[in-house]
Amino acid sequence: MTPFDRKAVLAILDHADTRLTARAYVHDIAAAMHIPLSEAKTVLKTLVNHQDVTYQEIFGTTSVIRNFQKPVQVTDHFVLTPPDISYGSGRQDLHVIRLEPGISFGSGHHPTTRLCLCAMEHLFFHIRPHASIFQTSGADIGTGSGVLAIALCLAGVSGCLAYDIDPNAVSEAKKNIDLNDLSGRIPVFKHPMPETGPGLGIVCANLRTPTLETLAPLFWKRLNPGGFLIFSGIRTWEADALKTCFTKYGLTPVWEKTDKNWAGLIFADQ
Repeated sequence: MTPFDRKAVLAILDHADTRLTARAYVHDIAAAMHIPLSEAKTVLKTLVNHQDVTYQEIFGTTSVIRNFQKPVQVTDHFVLTPPDISYGSGRQDLHVIRLEPGISFGSGHHPTTRLCLCAMEHLFFHIRPHASIFQTSGADIGTGSGVLAIALCLAGVSGCLAYDIDPNAVSEAKKNIDLNDLSGRIPVFKHPMPETGPGLGIVCANLRTPTLETLAPLFWKRLNPGGFLIFSGIRTWEADALKTCFTKYGLTPVWEKTDKNWAGLIFADQ
């Protein structure tokens, strides 16, 4: 078999817009590596044998997913790990997030999840917001696995309101929140964020750009003075239009990072 770049092949899976079946993944590997399909199948078999990837059946369709059996250090201060693996570094400023593998979005392998966690890294450890931000609730819109809500609380925010309209996501988020001993600080709601409610210090949303633009008036209404918005789910070519949309509400983009064709942004109410 032709030697292959393991990271590059896994990146094909990580950066896919949808879950890939084994057949689709093999075709993508063959196209990216310029090799026959027979060799691409051997590459996939090698990844499975080395426990880099595994198969998951969801609603009758079998997909290839990352094998969530190893800790993943996403940033200097955030690590994602399965619940049954002990992870200790001796660092008090390292936040370990325990997640069960599931069908909801937010395992940490997709660029948009990583970008949101990188945004939190920048906000909490570089911008260092005023203490009042930590004393008010945050919100995670489209919480998926609950990873961003959990990260907010581990970083010091007093609590986080998690919203998702997908019942599977609500169920999985509740399990992950409980795994991290944060049930008392993160209520999960099976409906969109309402227009009325307490002011929010930080709002996270890993959603596609049209949805973020639609929600702009709601975010502006619920965000406290001096608060922050953390976004991803944005294609790089959509970032400028999104910045234009939110600056109309008096919000200033203060951080931007890209990962492949995805972008993450922080807006501040300054």
